[in-house]
Amino acid sequence: MSADAPSPGRVLFLMPQMPWPATQGTALRNFHLMRAITDAGLEVDLITFGDPRRSIPTEIDAVCGRIEIVPLPIRSLLTRVRTFLAGEPDLAWRLSSSEFSTRLDGMLRDGRYDVVQIEGFEMAGYLLGPGALRREAWDRAPWTLAGHRAPRIVFDDHNAEYQLQASASRVDSQRPRRWPLALYSWVQASRIRRREALYASAADACIAVSDEDANLLREIAPGVAVQVVANGIDVRSYRNVSSPTVPPIVFFAGKLDYRPNVDACEWLVRSVLPTVRASVPDARVVLAGRDPSPSVRALAGPDIEVTGYLSDADMRARLAGATVAVVPIRMGSGTRFKVLEAMASGVPVVATRFGAAGSGIVDGVHGLLSENASDLASSLVRVLRDASLGNALTVRARELAEARHDWSAITPHLVAVHRHLIGDVMPPASVIATVRNEARTIAEVISGVARQQPVPAEMVVVDGGSDDGTLSVVRECASRLDAASAGLHLTLRTEPGANISRGRNLAVECAKGDVIAAVDAGTVLASDWFSRLVAPFRGDARVGVVSGFFVGAPETDWERALSATTLPLVEDIDPVRFLPSSRSVGFRRSDFVRAGGYPEWLDYGEDLVLDLALRRLGVVFRFQPRAVVRFRPRPTPRAYFLQYYRYARGDGKAGLFARRHAIRYGAYIGGALLAMGALDGRGGRLPATLLVAGAVGYLRRPLLRLAVTASSPADLMRCAPLLPLVRIVGDVAKMAGYPVGLWWRHSRGVLSHDRRPITAWTTE
Repeated sequence: MSADAPSPGRVLFLMPQMPWPATQGTALRNFHLMRAITDAGLEVDLITFGDPRRSIPTEIDAVCGRIEIVPLPIRSLLTRVRTFLAGEPDLAWRLSSSEFSTRLDGMLRDGRYDVVQIEGFEMAGYLLGPGALRREAWDRAPWTLAGHRAPRIVFDDHNAEYQLQASASRVDSQRPRRWPLALYSWVQASRIRRREALYASAADACIAVSDEDANLLREIAPGVAVQVVANGIDVRSYRNVSSPTVPPIVFFAGKLDYRPNVDACEWLVRSVLPTVRASVPDARVVLAGRDPSPSVRALAGPDIEVTGYLSDADMRARLAGATVAVVPIRMGSGTRFKVLEAMASGVPVVATRFGAAGSGIVDGVHGLLSENASDLASSLVRVLRDASLGNALTVRARELAEARHDWSAITPHLVAVHRHLIGDVMPPASVIATVRNEARTIAEVISGVARQQPVPAEMVVVDGGSDDGTLSVVRECASRLDAASAGLHLTLRTEPGANISRGRNLAVECAKGDVIAAVDAGTVLASDWFSRLVAPFRGDARVGVVSGFFVGAPETDWERALSATTLPLVEDIDPVRFLPSSRSVGFRRSDFVRAGGYPEWLDYGEDLVLDLALRRLGVVFRFQPRAVVRFRPRPTPRAYFLQYYRYARGDGKAGLFARRHAIRYGAYIGGALLAMGALDGRGGRLPATLLVAGAVGYLRRPLLRLAVTASSPADLMRCAPLLPLVRIVGDVAKMAGYPVGLWWRHSRGVLSHDRRPITAWTTE
């Protein structure tokens, strides 16, 4: 096959609506992207919401093989209230449907898809949301159950949704009657930001409609592979000659119940138009589009027309007859199709910078851009009065539309993304682990690595002086792998007395790969852990660390309560701040060497110290929540106490988290004082009330996690009473261990502000 020949493969599209008729917004984009993949020689299937009773349009039938149409779900007000109170982003649940989920699972079991492309934030939760990721972490994804290779997932984020809500909150906060909407958007922006970051991090590739949106995604999910696949139109189908009428017409088009468009209409008529009419008294305004809200309808008047629904032909005719197309958008993200259509139609564009975002319009070259009502009105007056200015702008705007926004210029970028994912070439990578007395668990780790697809070329195990038969188990595993020609070469190195840091450093030294994937004994690897952990290094040369994830595999009520208290859920993670554990992490050898490796003077918390050293070097950390390992929490309170005592001692040795530990001491001292006040009756009920409120707040997050992970209400009821015990045991362990570490640090003369390489300080 030649380099230019299309790679064979199967692609499944998830869409919020049938992408036909392809005349507006989401449907227009989705149809052309889907057709581009078909034209590239790949097989395409579709699952979407719609009316199953309607016949499938021939245009869709010609593009797709299998098509599943699911009735649109209806959400009750009570359901929305529950979502809000649960702290969930409303948009993530807007298209939640158990029927859609069931039918999607069936397609994924049957289809053997190479790529699944998800169109929009509202659809992403089906495969990239917390529930889907938890299922995949336990190897219960439909493709795994069917014995298939996991498909690569593309997330097409039509808007940077968190930015849309943040901008809506800023605009609405300026008008008291909109304060409730502003508050709602402020809350939703924070929730959507975290969820959008999760979706982007979990996807194998992300698509944005503009450079602006791509940068917004990279801000919340560093290191993700984001390809810009712009919104487009068939430029050749638009006549490059407008026929403006007299009197002059200011034209705005869009779906007129969409919140940013409603605000744009109101702002245009109430704040911009009076200034325009002072200079151009006969100017008329046309607000064109379907489903106008009551507030938009109320704007209609003698010189202001609200058209309601227009056919595609009528909309084009109205646009061609306009003197100027105005886009007074103050909130949102993405790229407006109506801007592109005006550019292709030879109608000059006057817009806010929000309105022109993603179009490539340069102020004064392809259109006029303004930030406030006064400037926007002045720009409109200039174009309405100066036909030569409008003509000059439209010529250059048409050229820009042809070069940047015709589908023929856009879709090759999407095809390249799919071919890259289907090719799936992994960088040279090695798996490392260090062990001591892990005879019970090391065989499971090794077999888990050998089951990965693709299989790593090598695994290096360093033993720190086991006396329980660990060495024999590792050697037996190596013999079996050699006999079975499993493709995994297992290397064992012994270093009696080596702590975990020394063991990992030796393992890296022995490994041959440019990329190192670290894992701990006692873990169970998800079936595609290795490929998920390593693939981002291939996708972006800037990525130096890939932070995998870890989940508890509890077997007792104590362990379930411990997991809920100490282990975050995937939806808790902020990719910008998350620092990985060496239970599941990948890094480039070159960055590891620059950071000085694991600190061999430290026996616990060593991976955190390495993470911080890499951060100081400016290394990009990429969170990958699908590179999951499972492990069993400490089975007894004593083992848990010892673990967290050592963690806190490590914090003290490294001089980390002084404020966090001080807050803990202060909280317990304050709690003791409140308890004393409650017992002797001083202060009335206030001490007891504050004590109870503090305890509830302290246990809130573990209880919510337990509610999510519990297998049944009975499970929840049994484990919940153990949460206070887990908290207290862990806190006492930390408060005991931290000063011991600080004393060790002080006795060696290490200052808290010392930034020299840790390996230069001393060894224990």
